[in-house]
Amino acid sequence: MKKIVFVLGLVLSFNAYAANTCGDDLDNNCWDCGKTASDNCTARLNGTSLSITGDGYMKDYYVGQHYDWQDPSAVERPWGNDITSVEISEGIKSIGESTFRKTKITSLFIPASVEEVRMGAVINTSELTEVTFAENSNCQRIYSAAFNNAPNLTNIDIPESVKIIGEGVFNFSGVSSIVLPDAVWTVDGINEGNRAPFVNGLSLKAISVTNVYCSEASRKKCEEYFNQAEFYENETYTYYPIKEKVTLHINNEDGSVDTYQWGADGSAAIYRNGKLKSYKGKRIYTIDEANEVAGDKNRVSITYR
Repeated sequence: MKKIVFVLGLVLSFNAYAANTCGDDLDNNCWDCGKTASDNCTARLNGTSLSITGDGYMKDYYVGQHYDWQDPSAVERPWGNDITSVEISEGIKSIGESTFRKTKITSLFIPASVEEVRMGAVINTSELTEVTFAENSNCQRIYSAAFNNAPNLTNIDIPESVKIIGEGVFNFSGVSSIVLPDAVWTVDGINEGNRAPFVNGLSLKAISVTNVYCSEASRKKCEEYFNQAEFYENETYTYYPIKEKVTLHINNEDGSVDTYQWGADGSAAIYRNGKLKSYKGKRIYTIDEANEVAGDKNRVSITYR
């Protein structure tokens, strides 16, 4: 009896391993995508659909050219640019650099096991319209330029688990609003000077993000961040304050939303659910400007000078 159990155990173990390996693939449409020898990751192409299965970290890739900023161990990506759909299995812990760069995917679901989305992982995806993280996501870091130049990606919900958002993550994308998790306000990794990591992401040209949302718990950090972050839009690197480009919103615990608008002198007007709540400092807006901020011209009838 013991012998039979032992043999069955071997068979089950072998089959579990074989399910995540290419085996004898005569069409050469299957590749080992593990970052190290201990990472069990398999990428298999079926027509224009790519499936990534296993339980480890992915390799980093490059497409056509190996840039200086990439992982020096990166290899040229084998599945090309024509994939239109992708499925990543639970167990995969990272999405490697340039994994989906320049592909034709329209949507991407990121399972809970993924801990990091690597640099430029989904860059230059002109047909991408939707990125969804699993509800119980364990993703902690989204590296620089991860979703850069995805013009049709207009919305993305960043998981509460994320601690670091790298530089230029949403440059040239269609994302206009971002909710920053409380964890990004901690000092961790690249969060130098006790500043939000997204500061660098907003300090680049042609970013589409014009609204940033924070929780009431991180209000102080958000205010500090907006007072020191800078933005530039052209090749001459002309900087000006973030708050001249982006509006800060605080999601309060009672369900109300405070909207901050700054004047050129640093003074701020705060609107709660569209109505003026408080005013700090000198003149900020004309009546037309105030109406635009409030979003309802029938609600605002005061000019501050």
